[in-house]
Amino acid sequence: MIGVADRGTLVDVIADRIREMIFSGLVKPGGLLPSRKELAVRFGVGIATIHEAIKLLDSVGLVESRPGKGTWVRHNALESVIHPTMILNRFGPIDTKTIYETRMALEVALAELAAEKATAGEIAQMLALLDAAQAVIDDDDEFVRVDWDFHMTVAQASHNVLLQAFYNLSRELLIELIRDVIRLPNVKEEASQLHKEQALAIAAHDVSAARETARRHMLYVREKMFPEAG
Repeated sequence: MIGVADRGTLVDVIADRIREMIFSGLVKPGGLLPSRKELAVRFGVGIATIHEAIKLLDSVGLVESRPGKGTWVRHNALESVIHPTMILNRFGPIDTKTIYETRMALEVALAELAAEKATAGEIAQMLALLDAAQAVIDDDDEFVRVDWDFHMTVAQASHNVLLQAFYNLSRELLIELIRDVIRLPNVKEEASQLHKEQALAIAAHDVSAARETARRHMLYVREKMFPEAG
């Protein structure tokens, strides 16, 4: 039996479980959460605890509730956790190499965790996105979108919501530069091959290989972004 003193902690735990549903991609931005009754049954708690957990998530901008209609994940759910403007307002402009170094660290960490934790569904989604990228390889805008969906699927497969939020931040800071890089000769084809190797390492749950392929991919990105570094 949960005592009164434990309720605040229990609400936090349930809020974290719902966050995981969102950041793992189980319920996507714009999607409808299960009903409060269904959530109460799923997590083995009372309706009042679900109400409080949803109020907490609403207060930080992750979800929006409408009486009689349900609770939706906000379209900007990822950005509401950590947004580029928060970083820029605090630290001012951030140079590209600093952003790249941060992304290098994130890519390697996410690949390792994904190799440990990726589900069959997440692996299937990665492989499907690789096929989708080939189908739009002549359309730069679509290629960038599908390419990023691949990376976000790897991030989701890490099952670490904070790393996912930080990774989304790197997208917002890098996206225009990425668009420039993929216009260089052969970049889309070569990057796609590196992505395939990474996906296969994750599918094999080979942590060492996933780490190495992620690192090689980011070294390739560095070579294209900063050719003067040699």
